[in-house]
Amino acid sequence: MRHRILKVTAIVAALMLVIGALVGCGSSTGGGGGGTTAATPVKGGTLTIGYEQEPAILNSFITGGDMMATKDVESNVLLGLIRIKPDFSYEPMIAESIPDAANGGVTENPFTVTWKIKKEAVWSDGTPITAEDVKFTYDTIMNPKWEIITKSGYEEISKAEVIDDKTIKFTFKSPYGPYREMFSSSYMILPKHALEGKDFNKVMNDAIPVASGPFMFKEWKKGDHITLVRNDKYWGKPAYLDEVVWKWIPDTNTEIAQLKTGEVDAVNPSPDPSLIDQLKTAGTVQADPGTLWEHLAFNLDKPVTSDLKVRQAIAYTIDRQKIVDQVMLGQVKPLQSIFVPEQAADYSPDWEMYKPDKAKAESLLQEAGYTKGADGFYAKGGTKLTIEMKTTSNNTGREKMFQIIQSQLKEVGIDAKLAFEEANTFFGTTTPNGKFQVAEWCWLASPDPSVKTLFSSEQIPPTGQNYYRYKNADVTKWINEADNSVDLAVRAELSKKISKQMAADLPLIPLYQRLSILATKDYVHDAKNNATLEGAFWNLSDWWKEAGAGGSAPATTTP
Repeated sequence: MRHRILKVTAIVAALMLVIGALVGCGSSTGGGGGGTTAATPVKGGTLTIGYEQEPAILNSFITGGDMMATKDVESNVLLGLIRIKPDFSYEPMIAESIPDAANGGVTENPFTVTWKIKKEAVWSDGTPITAEDVKFTYDTIMNPKWEIITKSGYEEISKAEVIDDKTIKFTFKSPYGPYREMFSSSYMILPKHALEGKDFNKVMNDAIPVASGPFMFKEWKKGDHITLVRNDKYWGKPAYLDEVVWKWIPDTNTEIAQLKTGEVDAVNPSPDPSLIDQLKTAGTVQADPGTLWEHLAFNLDKPVTSDLKVRQAIAYTIDRQKIVDQVMLGQVKPLQSIFVPEQAADYSPDWEMYKPDKAKAESLLQEAGYTKGADGFYAKGGTKLTIEMKTTSNNTGREKMFQIIQSQLKEVGIDAKLAFEEANTFFGTTTPNGKFQVAEWCWLASPDPSVKTLFSSEQIPPTGQNYYRYKNADVTKWINEADNSVDLAVRAELSKKISKQMAADLPLIPLYQRLSILATKDYVHDAKNNATLEGAFWNLSDWWKEAGAGGSAPATTTP
């Protein structure tokens, strides 16, 4: 069920607080788990996480590494300068503080951002984390030899200057609003001493050599599991757990069954509300409205879906309310924008005009040159109007959604063929290489409203994540203007212009915001769900298990 990471500054905004659980999906607690501190924390033990998708690679910087599976594993090993907390605020990690004009970390003319690194920060081999590591990260992103997913934002930097061992200053070509997103939740800081001179397209695909975070990479037995172990040289608050095992369980039902038996201690399953009652019988459940949004994507370079009238006909055919009612059990609303409603400044419900209207849909198909045959399907030149819809396999919610859409399209005379692919193939090959007509996946949000890597015509792969192959000169211009402003009011006005034009051009159909579900055994403590880009396992270093629980190694009380 995993989802994709929007790389750094191109993240769709959701300037919202995660406001608690949805009605009927409230956080329910069992015997002391799910973020409670009912007992004294203990040190030791192994935590096993049941996970539905295995990463394609462990390098989140390059093509194939933008799966949430990569993010969840990597972010416990490599840290960024800052990270996003569940309340959608930032907190420093490697950085001493978050630079702004008030603390002198940001200047306007020229626009500069100065980051200071915590003096105590070291790599797991004892090497200090320095400004040279941050500069190396920047140089790596900008190196044309490497298959970097997107350079959006980083290409706005004109100079990276190491001031001293723990201070680096970036000078930008012009003001750049999303600067906080850089070197953080998507592109973590890289270890120069471990990676310099090596092939970055390969060196971190199967292993991460050293750690800046609370855990270190130990092993990856492909097809089975990844193991992390506690980093005893971590300079922050040390982790309680001895190790964390990510166990690949592609079937949701098997995943839940293993949680019930205690074969796994935690799961972050498909965002299907119908699973919640089952999960409650296994332990503690946290279900929060996520900054993740599902959508139907069109490939504008493919026959049929390149025709706006066909895309409009599809939009006027699909009943998104019915999808929400049947897939999400009515616990969320259809999404009407590339932004979320809670983000009042940037949000406008521009897709609201696409309500089910069979007559309008058929009229649009006829205008596009299609004629309805005796079999009830539209055709042109003797060729039936057929679209192929692709998404990830082993996801009951998406399978149900596709079956509903297939049925709705059939009613209007469009033949939809359904295809389900392994996540590694879908995210690593299908979408970046444009091997789809219509596809469905989820984007995660960050506190900044930039959408450059997704929708700018300058960000079509291999440059960025515009998998839609969407090209609109005005939209690209407005995106650049928004990114080059630090005025929130100006950026919000531009966001609305972008949204309105995209609703007219229709490279995608927003569907709904989905739930973030985290379930843990009752003997697991201080697991706090984070329904943002950081993911449910953002604070694994705080998690602990009761002594002897779950069949793991004996644990010892921590003073």
